[in-house]
Order: sequence, then structure tokens, then C-alpha cells
Amino acid sequence: RSEFSKPKEIKLKGAFTNPVASPNGKFVLLTKEHNHGVYLLDMTTQKVISIAPKDGIGYGYTWSSDSKTFYFKEKGEKEYFSDAKVKAYSISQKKPKALDLNHNFLPSYNGMNEIVVHTNPSTLKIEATNLKTAKTWVVTNDEGQFYNAILSNDGKKVAVHNGADIWVYDSNGSDKGKRIGQGIATAWSADDKYLIGFLDESKDGHVVSNSELLLFDVENSRTTKLTTTEHQIEMFPSLYGNNQVIFSEEKTGKIYVATLKL
Repeated sequence: RSEFSKPKEIKLKGAFTNPVASPNGKFVLLTKEHNHGVYLLDMTTQKVISIAPKDGIGYGYTWSSDSKTFYFKEKGEKEYFSDAKVKAYSISQKKPKALDLNHNFLPSYNGMNEIVVHTNPSTLKIEATNLKTAKTWVVTNDEGQFYNAILSNDGKKVAVHNGADIWVYDSNGSDKGKRIGQGIATAWSADDKYLIGFLDESKDGHVVSNSELLLFDVENSRTTKLTTTEHQIEMFPSLYGNNQVIFSEEKTGKIYVATLKL
């Protein structure tokens, strides 16, 4: 049985969303409403540094597996999202540099992996690409329009979204998918046995009226509700360290941490 500790707020100036923690838990990437900008939270000092305060770029950012570098997308003011470039920001050197990488390969790129996953914009299938051989193949051979692919830590599985459903496929494209549950998955647990995510509800079809954090047991296709709050809208959980969870509360823009016991 999994347990979720009482969340603690990290006191920050300003409202943020979509926290993505470095694997070692020392830093967290944040953005503001409408994906405005990329910000770096130092968990030791609890100070937030603005990395790229541009509009619409705070999505798809990701960490290297050694926690030393993060990757984000950037586009010029007159450019389309399809023109976005990938920047690599080194924590020690404190400056971003351009990376020769297709921006669609974020967030599955971690600096070390040979295989990345991404949506093919014309077929809306999930594809995988081997970065060494440049070979690309289809992962989701089923019917449907797929989005938001998340590669497992060992690179063998991919969580994908088809409508409101979460499916898991082998990244080599050899199998049929397996439906895990409903919601939006945001991260794998370190052992790849669980996915964490959230399920939001809307009374009018436009504004989110509620959202709870969920844990998905991949092998058994079982869903556990981690939060049950009436007045808070918990979203975008990210896992780091020993099953620590960091997430955002969308009404207030506050960031919280909690511990998950699996």
C-alpha cells in the first residue's frame, strides 16, 4: 500500500507551475502561467533564478541523468514553435549553449540515452529514434492519436497518452500497448514500476475545477489517489531522490513537496 505524506509548501516569491526536479533533488525547473519562461529553483537556498524569461518556452524541459545539465526549448519572438532550438544549461558554468538536437526529442533526452521518443506531428503516432544510427521506428502501432510520450528510466518502456487514457508500450515497438489508467502521467518512479500523474476535472469544459495526484501501478494497472482535497488543484508531480514528490497547486501557483512510500 502506498502512502503519501502531508505536503509541505516551499515558500517562493511569485507563482509557478510544472516543477521538474533534477534526479539528485538539488534543483527544480519551473515555469510561470502559460509556460512563460524557464526558472531554476535551488532547493538548498530556496532561491529562484530566471534562466530564460521568454514566452511559451516553459514546457518539455528535462534534466541530464547526472543532474549537472538541463535542456530546454527556445524560440525567437517572431519564430514558430516548430523553429525552436534546444539549449543546454550547465549548473556549474551557469550559462546556456545551443545543442544540435531536434526540439521534439525533449523531454525524453537525458544527455546519455541512445533512444529518444517523440510524437510524429503528421501521423500523431509515437516514434522512437536511435540518436547514434538516426534510425526511427513507430512505437504505437495501435489506432489512435498519441501524445506526451515519457520514456522509462531504463529506456525499455514508454508511457503514452491517447485521449484520457494512459498506455505503456515497449520502446522497441514490438508489442501492443497496455492500458494503465486514466489521467496525465508526468514521471516514472526510479524502478520503473510506477507512474505518477494527475487527473483534472472541469465543470464547464474550460476551467479546471479540481485535480488530484495519482499513482499508477504499471504491472497491475491499478490507480491509487494520492491526494483528496476539495479546494486545491494539484498538478504536475515530479519524482526525485528516494520517492520524493514535488508538485504545483494551480490556483495559487504554490509549489509543494511530499514523500511517497511505495
